[in-house]
Amino acid sequence: MNKPHIDERELGQFIRNKLNGSLIHLDKPVLDRLHLARQAALARQPALSAQFSLAGAGRHTWVWCEDNLRPFLVALSLVVAILGVNQIMSMQRIDDLEDIDSALLTDDLPINAYLDTGFHSWLAADASSQR
Repeated sequence: MNKPHIDERELGQFIRNKLNGSLIHLDKPVLDRLHLARQAALARQPALSAQFSLAGAGRHTWVWCEDNLRPFLVALSLVVAILGVNQIMSMQRIDDLEDIDSALLTDDLPINAYLDTGFHSWLAADASSQR
């Protein structure tokens, strides 16, 4: 059984005619409430406005770029933030090492004393006895 093909416009007109035909059976308060509901729905609907579009490419290209590039830009900003934090931490580590090197070079104790394993045990023992 083949159904006849009806396009959207014809379907919309058919539904509108059926709804308008049944209006005569409704009471006045119901009609008033329907009218108020329709007015409220129309007030919530956004008004049509001029929107940016690229000449020759159309609005669809702009919407596609906006939808598909947003996640990419979020990921890119996250990567930039991570690299920035890594750079700051590296600079801080370099500053700490510089302070340690400066303390070692300005100290009266020779560097070979720091390399001696017995020196580390003497420092640990000395630190524990001072407590």
